Amino acid sequence: MEFFQCPCPKKGRVILDGSSQGFNRDNSGNMITKKCNPGLHTIALRCTSKKKCLPEQVQIEIKDTDPISPMEVSFRCV
Repeated sequence: MEFFQCPCPKKGRVILDGSSQGFNRDNSGNMITKKCNPGLHTIALRCTSKKKCLPEQVQIEIKDTDPISPMEVSFRCV
């Protein structure tokens, strides 16, 4: 099992390989760590505000992670 987070200033819905994985932040604003299988994945973040997240999606290989050191797949709102 591998682990990743999607840092972004805003709360958004994490999309992993076309499937929703819930929000990137909890109601207190803390980052939520997501799980996936090792390998190449397409990750997107859809902001809950009227802003747009960039990049629109990222294709990235996720491996050699753990819950304490998840991979960060960063996005920004515009």
